[in-house]
Amino acid sequence: MAQPTNRRLTTLDASFLYVEKANQPMHVGSVGVYEGMLTRQDVIDVLNARLHQLPRYRQKVVFPPFGINHPTWEDDTAFDIRQHIDEATLPKPGDDRALSEGAGRLFAQVLDRAHPLWKLIVLHGHESGNTMLLSMVHHAMVDGVSGVDLTMIMHELTADAAPPEPPAAPWEPRPQPDPLTLLQDAVRDRMTETAQSWTDESFRLFRPQELNRRAEQITNAITTSMPFLMQPAPRTPFNGPLSGERQFSWAQFSFSEVRAIRATLGGTVNDVVLAVLAGGLGRYLERHDYPTIGIELRAMCPVSMRRPEEQGALGNLVSMMFAPLYVGIKDPVERLNAERQAMERLKTGGQAAGLFALTDFARNVPPTWQAFASQFDVPNTLLNTVSTNVPGPQIPLYLAGKKLLHWYPLGPLASNIGLFVAILSYNQVLTMGTTVDPKQVPDPWVFAECLQASFAELRDAAAQAASSRGAPEAAPAKNGGAARRTKQLARA
Repeated sequence: MAQPTNRRLTTLDASFLYVEKANQPMHVGSVGVYEGMLTRQDVIDVLNARLHQLPRYRQKVVFPPFGINHPTWEDDTAFDIRQHIDEATLPKPGDDRALSEGAGRLFAQVLDRAHPLWKLIVLHGHESGNTMLLSMVHHAMVDGVSGVDLTMIMHELTADAAPPEPPAAPWEPRPQPDPLTLLQDAVRDRMTETAQSWTDESFRLFRPQELNRRAEQITNAITTSMPFLMQPAPRTPFNGPLSGERQFSWAQFSFSEVRAIRATLGGTVNDVVLAVLAGGLGRYLERHDYPTIGIELRAMCPVSMRRPEEQGALGNLVSMMFAPLYVGIKDPVERLNAERQAMERLKTGGQAAGLFALTDFARNVPPTWQAFASQFDVPNTLLNTVSTNVPGPQIPLYLAGKKLLHWYPLGPLASNIGLFVAILSYNQVLTMGTTVDPKQVPDPWVFAECLQASFAELRDAAAQAASSRGAPEAAPAKNGGAARRTKQLARA
């Protein structure tokens, strides 16, 4: 029987396995807050009815002998969904801090590679009476955008939606290949990929337009990245060796207010988010007696390279941009303008596209070398934090008839970066979820307060500017368009 075409992990997907350590688990996740009582059995029933739409959720990673190639996704012949869905009770008093500490301990655990790399934990005991659902999916399986796509498959758009159509036939796992077959497949795939790469590069010489475009992309990427490569990033309290502990906090904002700021002061939603983040970081550092005058921190911002027809596909299709964070600029409008101008320069310079083109060269590095090199802790002198911004559906979702009230995103910590900020918009609310190493950021809720204060000053400045111009505030987007986009995403 033919194997799926995406059976072998890409170089980027496999890299998240290679860099994983006990103190550096490489899964992404979230905490969903559901109205009322949701049981473990409810979640099992929902997933059982949809697993035929999520084939990778029943596959595990299998490494070939001698690490001669990247691992493959193989069916888990002993798959049992009950191994992937647990239930726990939050420690008292069951408030948000208890959620941060209790779920943080669970999130810090490395996923078991003997089974498919995902886990859901139903959390009870919150003071609100609502149910929390902690999800963990390995970064080798998904990036931020495909993670939202998967969430759409799990959820419905109404509380009383009919269950999905059952599969045409019961699932039958493929037998796992024996070691000799794994080695044979690995050698064949490696030779095929090498030949394809050599052929593509050779014939690219006969297409000067394509060759020039690629060279221009790479040159632009190097040019725009050179200032970051030439000068180390400032050291902060949250840049150091990682412990094995994790906690998180979050700050939430009205998405209509975010759009109003953008409409009044200019820029994109992401520019507004970066300005809020820079202001929050500046406040947090100052509260810890860290000087910020003239300081410019750096954030790695993943950029999705996923085309519309690739919505719903698993794996990672991302590049990155190195965004400056002007923590030393006190005036919120001036700070937003600086962030906007910097991001415009990076976009005009094609940094994301150029860096994505550069990743092609990584395919030529033998997987054994990649895996070996990843085990060494290389000092990170380029970045201070990571900031992702993933758009989610702007209408409510339902799981087993229970409304998803809030959606707190979580991210992985790596490379001496003890503070990760994941931004997710859902149902007219923008959430900035901060995952931290508590040894480096012992007060994540103080940082959340700093984000709230940073947003408030920017919102007030935008309102004042709009008032002085006599301009009306931006009207919230209609839900109808969001609903249509969400339905399209759900069908993808």
